[in-house]
Amino acid sequence: MVGGQYGHFLHGVASGDPLPNAIVLWTRLTPFRQNATDAYRVQWAVWEVGSVDEGSPKSTAAKGEAAAVEENDFTVKELKVRSVPRGMGRWGGLVGVKPTRWTSGRRCDQAFSMPTASRVAHPDHPRARLSYAVFSCANRGFGSFRAYAAALERSRELREPLDFWLHLGDYIYEYGDGYYPKPSETVVPGLQPRNDVVDLQEYRQRHAHYRLDPDLQRLSASAPMISIWDDHEVANDDFKDGAENHEEQQGAFEARKLAAIRAYHEWLPTRVEFDLANSSAAPWMRWRRFDFGSLATLLMLETRLVARTSQAEVTAQTVRSQIAGVLNGAWALSPSAWAGGRIEKKLLRVRSEVEAHRNSPNKRMLGDDQLAWISQQASSKGQWLLIGQPQVVQELMSPNFQAAIDKKRRQGDVATAEYWDAVVQNLTKRGRGYRNFTGPGVNTEALVSSSLRNAFLVDLAAGQFQIQLNFDSWTGYVAERRRLAEALRAAKGGIIYGGDSHNAWAGTLRAEDGASVAVDFDGMSVTSPGVESERPFLPPSLEAAAWQAANPDLTWADTSRRGFMLVKLTPDLHHLEYIAVDVTSPSQGIDEGSTCLAAVDVRDRELRMSACRALVAEPVPEAWPWLPMASLLASWASFCALGAFLGCLLSRCRILRPSSRPGLYEKHMDNDEVTPQRMGIDIG
Repeated sequence: MVGGQYGHFLHGVASGDPLPNAIVLWTRLTPFRQNATDAYRVQWAVWEVGSVDEGSPKSTAAKGEAAAVEENDFTVKELKVRSVPRGMGRWGGLVGVKPTRWTSGRRCDQAFSMPTASRVAHPDHPRARLSYAVFSCANRGFGSFRAYAAALERSRELREPLDFWLHLGDYIYEYGDGYYPKPSETVVPGLQPRNDVVDLQEYRQRHAHYRLDPDLQRLSASAPMISIWDDHEVANDDFKDGAENHEEQQGAFEARKLAAIRAYHEWLPTRVEFDLANSSAAPWMRWRRFDFGSLATLLMLETRLVARTSQAEVTAQTVRSQIAGVLNGAWALSPSAWAGGRIEKKLLRVRSEVEAHRNSPNKRMLGDDQLAWISQQASSKGQWLLIGQPQVVQELMSPNFQAAIDKKRRQGDVATAEYWDAVVQNLTKRGRGYRNFTGPGVNTEALVSSSLRNAFLVDLAAGQFQIQLNFDSWTGYVAERRRLAEALRAAKGGIIYGGDSHNAWAGTLRAEDGASVAVDFDGMSVTSPGVESERPFLPPSLEAAAWQAANPDLTWADTSRRGFMLVKLTPDLHHLEYIAVDVTSPSQGIDEGSTCLAAVDVRDRELRMSACRALVAEPVPEAWPWLPMASLLASWASFCALGAFLGCLLSRCRILRPSSRPGLYEKHMDNDEVTPQRMGIDIG
């Protein structure tokens, strides 16, 4: 990127919240001067990619300018980029041409940002297909954001450029440095700021830190983003009135929530402009609809800050303590001896209490207003109804390890069943010296600590007696999930996407009468560790099989990899692939080394395992290639500086004047026309 006299575009450009005839453009100007209070003018332009006159005034579909001001942390968001013609096309946008500092005099300068590209379609356009990626849970310390770049590269190698991408929450994490991850777990150091983020300035700094990632910038510049938050954008396990990771000495939770959501809207290309004059405008009411021609309708749901009741009454920790108390006098007993007698009676009593709690009709996530809105949208004209929300919706009961072993034996795979049985027997035997079975012949000399072994006994009991341990997800809000299922019953082809668990799941959501109402796909995290971190001594194959054994509607699971979901949607087929990447090493640019773990097809609400698509030998050229040499950047910077100097000599510059509205500036337009410029970069 090229900087001018007044600042740089260090955080790239992005587009988001695409409508049939409009899109949001975003960037951020970083002023050179610290504590800057000036206003800067930023111009933008949109043109059709691939046209004969691409990038010229003749091909420009829309252009305008916006102000980068201190009140919005110098972020720039243009919400009304319109005048996109009917039909489907790929459109490029360039923001950041000639930012001009507002002073008493007239001065002009140039700074360029990278282009951004997106696909749009009119509602009447008969879309033949959509291609998009789904992400969640990106904790900077746990690894590189290779998943973002891998989605971009893999879609091009499939000759299916992304039309948009979804982020389903935990886009940032609020924790301070050294807490999650711990220092020994940290892969990418240097978190900024180093403390837990609580106030507006700290949330802004955390967003800015994330936005410096080159892989996130590449994806943001290549396709529009559609997003919704989960909990960590504010604080862990939050709800409408509080959060697990919020303490009284940190101030009022309402103020923290407002600061976090304001920073979120400032730093992401959302179709919301924070109203400084009316902070009670509830910017967290974010359920919304997107139409993609006649092919699909996408609903984005809000499950955290509007209606969610507290999940703190019963937690995994309290239930685990109850189970441990029951087993306290029976640690030496084999789990096979738990059935019958007082152990079973006490554990069933715990289960009864848990079921009463999680089935309470007073536990809410969506609220009546949002549920009514979902019911209205379920009969949309689109051939597919897509639901984006932060968490796993389908039932995920605690994994049943013994049932997985028995099922594998019935399937005739005796060798695997015997191996899994040896793993469990090793961890439930008397005495000490519990061996670590992460795989055949791997780490078998390492020992499992007594605390991990005792925790595993609790897991065995929870699975054997079907005791739920997760109360922050939909599994803790069963009555509300039934209401959602009823609201979706009329949908033609219901597909739900979720995240939060950090692992991958594919299954079916059913109504109370057992009818299938939607297929639920939940993606692995970008970097955050999953259940494999809780039971690192188990082979991943046993872990996944135990979850499937406990949940008949769970078709497929992966509990050990990071990555994303990649979707190809046509009128009669929803094809989804689970793509894994290695986050423990830095991004390698265009060769991300991604792996397709599994593919699932959906037709008529029925899902079945499929085959991963074959990659094209020669990838499609990048939307905008990286400039490989510093000398090229230096040459271009010199050229821009010379152009700016000559432009100032030959023409008058536009300036911004203070407006009567706080935080806004009026445009003073000269007669001279500023031609949209680009960096000579192909984004087709």
